[in-house]
Amino acid sequence: MVWAIAIRNLWQHRAKTLIIGILITIAITLAFAGNAFIDSMIKNISGIFTDYYTGDVLITSSETMGAGVFGAQSDEIMTFPVIPVMKDYDRAMEIVASVPGVKAVTHQLSGYALINMEQAGMDYACFFGVEPGYFDVMPGIEILDGRLLKPGEEGMLLHYDIWKKLKEQKNIEYKLGDMVQLNNYGVGGMRIREVPLVGVFKFPRGNQRMFAMSFLDARSLRYLLGKNSGTREKVAVGAEATAFLDADVDSLFADASTDAGAATASATAASGDVFDILGIAKREPVVEDAKQSWHFIVIKLEKGVDADAAIKGLNAKFDDEDLLLTAQGWWESAMPDSATYSGLKILFNVAIFILGFVSIIIIMNTLVVSVMERTSEIGTMRALGAPKSFVVKMFIAETAFITFVFGMLGMAIGAAIIVALNRFGIPTDNDALRYLGGGGVMRPVIGAQPVILSLLFIAFVALLSWVYPVLIALKVSPLKAISSD
Repeated sequence: MVWAIAIRNLWQHRAKTLIIGILITIAITLAFAGNAFIDSMIKNISGIFTDYYTGDVLITSSETMGAGVFGAQSDEIMTFPVIPVMKDYDRAMEIVASVPGVKAVTHQLSGYALINMEQAGMDYACFFGVEPGYFDVMPGIEILDGRLLKPGEEGMLLHYDIWKKLKEQKNIEYKLGDMVQLNNYGVGGMRIREVPLVGVFKFPRGNQRMFAMSFLDARSLRYLLGKNSGTREKVAVGAEATAFLDADVDSLFADASTDAGAATASATAASGDVFDILGIAKREPVVEDAKQSWHFIVIKLEKGVDADAAIKGLNAKFDDEDLLLTAQGWWESAMPDSATYSGLKILFNVAIFILGFVSIIIIMNTLVVSVMERTSEIGTMRALGAPKSFVVKMFIAETAFITFVFGMLGMAIGAAIIVALNRFGIPTDNDALRYLGGGGVMRPVIGAQPVILSLLFIAFVALLSWVYPVLIALKVSPLKAISSD
């Protein structure tokens, strides 16, 4: 009975019903298609990061304080902070070995360096310091010229975009085998290292931030970051050099006759520790075991293994042993890119919320006008014995019907748009779309989240739209309504 009356009333006021319906349809269409697109974009980017950069799980120092896989950047010009290395690497690897579902494990460093600072300006790139086994675990790169690094080899794999930029903008054309100067200016001052160009590569997909990344052998990057491996060693120094170092400062500026005395220094000191000779009593210890100088452990899981469960299990073990380690997924590892994607989704849904709020206001105003026009009808119903609850149910039914019908229509249109975009694809060749979609052709799909969010949006509109009109309707006096008729 209530539903029949509600549908009749909507049909009698079909112009107002159509206006409300169109507004609801537009809002739901945007909410459904927009969220489906953004979720597909995030899923696409997730695949890029897990395949090329972070793996399924990334272990790093808990002292890293939010630095992502691309390292830490500073607001100071030419200054690139170094993120902490893992202090419990060996124990971390033992724990990882005990985790079920681990397919492969590798490790890497991350840091920034300037390229050829002295030639025609400068450019910088983010470098991953790796060992050759890295590319067995993360094989996603495409070699355009040259080859991969060999075991124990020092060298660099330069991203094609950087190679091209240096050639076109700075007239620096590197060829295979050329020595490339790298500079890093950090807390310890300027560090310079030259490495040969071993290969030029590209990632099949990615954005401009990702395309500023290249590979370097781990030893060279450790040096640039001030994490070089080595030991305090005895260095043979000749008799003349020893005599020079032992000579009085004033004697260095004496006449030639005094040089003979310096030259006759005892040959027993011909061999010694260069650091002792230079008067350096202590030297800050450097890492002898290169395995300790890593920023990240990269883990690839078997297909079907839950990454979130693996991360939770690893962190539980790290906490139990008070290890300064943390396991995280691609989302945390991809900072600040992932923050951008999250921000876009939040901004989009805020816009949809505002649109929904506007829709509610319009629906309420329309229903209030409808109530005022139907004062006599409502009064007659009350006079014939209809309780207030019946009036409430009637307006709830009207609101529920219109929001459900047109909401479903909006979801259907949104689904049709996503299906069409999936079929034809969205080229992401320009910089803006490449940043969002990762390059190539993006094909959005319909997931569970857009459906759930759209249904919640429909319910939100339906629940709030009827409140005020009902309050107005309940104030209608039967006698006054009949007398005014």
